[in-house]
Amino acid sequence: NAEKWRDWTVEIMATDVSAGALKRAKEGRYSQFEIQRGLPVILMLKHFSQVDEDWYIKDNLKKMVTFRQYNMLERTMHSGKFDVILCRNMLMYLSEDKRRLVLDSISQSLSPGGMVMLGAAETVIGQTEKLQASREFRGFYQAPDKNVTNPAFRLPNAA
Repeated sequence: NAEKWRDWTVEIMATDVSAGALKRAKEGRYSQFEIQRGLPVILMLKHFSQVDEDWYIKDNLKKMVTFRQYNMLERTMHSGKFDVILCRNMLMYLSEDKRRLVLDSISQSLSPGGMVMLGAAETVIGQTEKLQASREFRGFYQAPDKNVTNPAFRLPNAA
C-alpha cells in the first residue's frame, strides 16, 4: 500500500569497495537468475522492466540511489547518519579485529533508533558491545539504548 509511505522520503546510499561492483550496480541490470533470488514476482514486475534476457530497474526507483566507493575498514568520515544500514555477507570474510572495527563504525553511523541488518550467517554477538539484537525486528541489530523507538520502522503520524 503506497499510501502508508506517502510522507516518507527514501534515500538510498549504495557503497562498495569495488569500483567494478559499483559500475555494475549503477547499470541496474540483472539476469533472470539474479532478479528472482528472493524477490517476489509482483515486485519484480512493478520495479523492473525486461529487455531481451535482462531486467532493468525502473527510473523512479533508480533515482533514489546514490553510489559511492567506500572501504569500511578505513576510518574515513562519510555523510550523515542512517536509519537502516544493510551490511550483508561482508563481515564473514574479515578477521575478528576487523569485524569489530566495522561494527563499531556502523554503530556510530546509525541515527538514534537506527537498525542494522547483517547477512544470515553473521552476528554481532561476541563481536561488539555497541550493537545488540533488536527485540522488535528479527534479524536486525541496534544500539543498546532501549528507550529509543526507531523512526525508520514507524509509520508517519503514528502514535
